[in-house]
Amino acid sequence: MNHKSKFRITIAIIALGLLVVLASCNMPGVGTKTNEQYVQEAMQTLQAKSTESFFATAIAQMTEVAKPTTATEALSTVVVTATPAAPATQQPQVITVVATPTTKPLVPTVIILPQATATPKPVPCYRASFVTDVTVPDGTKYAPGTAFNKVWRLKNTGTCEWDTRFDIAYESGDLMGAPKFGDLTAVIKPGQMVDFSVPMVAPSTAGKYVGKWMLVTPNGVRFGVGDEGKNPFWVSIEVTGSASTTGEVFSFTARAAEAKWSTGAGTLTFPGKAGDYAKGYVLVDNTPAREGGGEDDEPALITVPNNSGTIYIIGIYPDFVVKSGDIFQATIMCEGGATKCDVDMGLNYRIGNDGTMTNLAVWDQSYDGVMNTVKVDLSALAGKTVQFILAARQGDSAEQMNALWLHPAIYRP
Repeated sequence: MNHKSKFRITIAIIALGLLVVLASCNMPGVGTKTNEQYVQEAMQTLQAKSTESFFATAIAQMTEVAKPTTATEALSTVVVTATPAAPATQQPQVITVVATPTTKPLVPTVIILPQATATPKPVPCYRASFVTDVTVPDGTKYAPGTAFNKVWRLKNTGTCEWDTRFDIAYESGDLMGAPKFGDLTAVIKPGQMVDFSVPMVAPSTAGKYVGKWMLVTPNGVRFGVGDEGKNPFWVSIEVTGSASTTGEVFSFTARAAEAKWSTGAGTLTFPGKAGDYAKGYVLVDNTPAREGGGEDDEPALITVPNNSGTIYIIGIYPDFVVKSGDIFQATIMCEGGATKCDVDMGLNYRIGNDGTMTNLAVWDQSYDGVMNTVKVDLSALAGKTVQFILAARQGDSAEQMNALWLHPAIYRP
């Protein structure tokens, strides 16, 4: 319906209302009003009703338009223009409606989980920690047959002290001519550090070599580094080039751990315990005491026979191929301090594991303050694969038979 039609209907309703009012004017008991008064009151009433109906409709429309589809939609602005009841020249009224979410915003739920409490691990009685490589860091390169001393610095991080009954011991990997055991010479309390030195020799074949070591308690329990003290420490080297063809080609000191040692009292372990005269012993001393006094700065081999029954000590070394011109050379003496020493020291050989032992030379050594340099030409064995044997036996006395071999080696011109 258009605006004009609405206007005609409005006029008709007004006229009908006037007729009713006029008719009521003649009813008894009713006060007298002029016709103009009645018309004015009727017009005011209709205008009020029309305005009330308009705004009710407008507000309903605005609410429907402004209603958000979901609670999470963005706030919006709706502009509604009311149809004026006043003359067309009146400015339109602008109503701004802001939609309000009908649901409460989501509030994140925070769950606080209990934190796990780490249980501290008990500190083992025996445990070490690696401090540094004093010598021969990992990857050190050597020529074949090169002798060297590996020194580890370890710290006692357990709760128990280490005393002189403890050993450093070969565990696995490449032995590299080292003794399988070495003595601890001092008491190391928890928190203290100690240097372990082991003489070794680079293998004769080029390649990478790793030897693993641990510590051993007096009861034979092995321990090392790591949180639980169960990991070994190691030496790692690389051998480059080919074996030397001149100079020192075989060191009896560096390869002493590869020899099979025995005395008249039975088979020996290497190294042995110093002072075990009943069984005899063999060991490498890195700072040996010389017979004439003082200490040497090169490792020496100490061989001591048993002191009763059949008295001797021998060490049978691995196979060696002799070439013409090869010479055995050593400086021999009694160990410093062994004042009652009188011992025969000798060089022997055999061919094959079951071959007959043959003597090449023997030297009588007593504690007289003199060091003797000895040489043996091996050219008669050129081309043969032999096992050389170092030996010592009782001389005029069975006491303090501490035979010291300084630089025993085979040299090639």
